[in-house]
Order: sequence, then structure tokens, then C-alpha cells
Amino acid sequence: MSPAPVELLFIQGASAGAHEADRVLSDALSRALGPAFRVRFPHMPHEDAPDNDVWKRRISTTLGQSQATFLVAHSAGAALVADLLAQGPPDAFAGLQGILLLAPPYIGRGGWQLDGFHLDGATDPMRLRGLPLRLYFGLADTTVPPSHADRYAALFPDATIHRLPGCGHQFEGFMAQVARDVQALART
Repeated sequence: MSPAPVELLFIQGASAGAHEADRVLSDALSRALGPAFRVRFPHMPHEDAPDNDVWKRRISTTLGQSQATFLVAHSAGAALVADLLAQGPPDAFAGLQGILLLAPPYIGRGGWQLDGFHLDGATDPMRLRGLPLRLYFGLADTTVPPSHADRYAALFPDATIHRLPGCGHQFEGFMAQVARDVQALART
């Protein structure tokens, strides 16, 4: 009998049609990870005009109700996960072996300006409780400027920041690298 697959929760970005657009990323990650992993890809509410608090609750609730040991999020979904981390990870994050954020826009000074985010506040590195955090930025991304990586590096000094030459916002051809990082974290 083979062991149960490792579960991973993938959170989409926001805009009209984002769930379908990000399904390409989710499917590519699932293929690259292989049968030892199972990727859950819930549809987030009102993707074209998301309510930050609703999405944060949905992320925490979905994670708490799952057996996921990894959380991967893209774009606006990744920014919301980063905001949850900046506030101190919710209890639902306690069982995670790693969080991987793809093209998270930095929302605050030096980045995008939107209300309701806490990324400008002082962040205690102990808030991550030793949870591995990986952030990925495409150097060819025309949606989220690669300079946002520097803001996140200052916010989460223990995070690993990947700057990917030739990678655009939708990570075409780059999900295998994310999969390798998930597999490496799963082995530790």
C-alpha cells in the first residue's frame, strides 16, 4: 500500500477569469509534482472584485479543513497570504511545511497602494515560527514589478527570494522549479 499523497492548497489570483487562468499554473504544478502529491485548487469568491477579508477567511478556513501541508498562492492570492503572515500566521497555518508565493504584489509603501493591508508594519521574524517561506518573482513580469521582491525581502528577512529571468506573471515554463522546491521541502 502506497502512502497517501501529500496535499497542497493552491490559491488563485484575482481578476475576471483568474481561476481559469490560474488553473494552468495549478495543473502544471500538479503534473510536475507527480502522483505523490495532490493539488487542491478552490475557486475564490468574487474573483473580479475580491473582498480581502472574505478571501483571508476563506484561505484560513479551507486550509484548516484540509490536510494540506503546503500552501502555494499566486498574485493577489499570494499578497493576501503575505498579509496574513505579516499579522502573525493564523492557527490554520501551524501544520504547514512550507508556503510558496508566486508574484505577490507588495501592497504598501514602495509598492501598490490599497487599503486593508498590514505589510508596512514591523514584522517579527518569529511570527513565521520556523515556517519556510519562498517567494518567486518573474523578471519579465509586466503585472507585478520585480522590484516588489526587495520590499518582501525586507519584510521577511528569513524568506528565500527567487528572481526568475524570462519568467512572466503566469509562470509559463517555471512551475517545475516551484515543484522541485516543494519536493525538497517535503523531504526535510
